[in-house]
Amino acid sequence: MSLIDRAKNILLSPQTEWPKVDGETNTVGGLFTGYAMILAILPAIGSVISSVAISGALGVPGLGMGFVLVSAVVSYVISLGVLYLMGIVANALAPSFDGKKDQLAAMKTVVYSGTPIWVAGLLSWIPILGWLLALAAFGYAGYQIYLGSQATSKVPQDKAVGFTIVLILIWIVTYLVISGIITAMLIGSMFTGAMGAAALYG
Repeated sequence: MSLIDRAKNILLSPQTEWPKVDGETNTVGGLFTGYAMILAILPAIGSVISSVAISGALGVPGLGMGFVLVSAVVSYVISLGVLYLMGIVANALAPSFDGKKDQLAAMKTVVYSGTPIWVAGLLSWIPILGWLLALAAFGYAGYQIYLGSQATSKVPQDKAVGFTIVLILIWIVTYLVISGIITAMLIGSMFTGAMGAAALYG
C-alpha cells in the first residue's frame, strides 16, 4: 500500500484500516523510512512557513532564516526520536493493560497514530485555523491510538482508553522535557557564539 493510500485510509476509515495494519508484515525501520520520516516533514515545513509569515506580518526581521531552518530540523529529529521512544513505551505498557508485548505491533500503533498530527502540521501557519486543526488532530490521534492498540497490541476494548491516556501523558511529558533541554542547548550555543563574536570583533 502506498504512503498516500495508507494516510488517507487511516484518516478517513480507521476502523477498517487498523485490522489491515495488524495483518501486514513490516519492520520498525520500514515504518520509519517509508512512512514516519516522510510525513514528519510536513509539520517542519509548516513551522518554517509560520515563522516567515509571522515575521513578515509583524514587520520584524526575526531570528533569521538560518535559525528558523535549524529549529525546524531539530524539531523534526526530536519528534522522530520521541516517536521511537513511545513505541518502546507502548510495548512495555501493553501487558499492564492485558495486551500482548510485541515491539513491531506497538510501533505500528504509534507511527500510524501520528498521521493526523503530521498532516495538520502542514497547515499550522494559518492563523487561528492552524491552532484549531492542531487541537482536532491531537484528539484524533488519541482516537487512533485507542483503535490501534486494540488491533495491533490486542489491548481489550475496556482497557484501551486507559492505555491511550497513559501513553499520551507520557508522550507529552517526554516531548516537552527533551525538546526543552535541546532548545535550551541550542539557544545557549547561539548566545555563546554571539558573545564570542562580539568579543572578537568588538
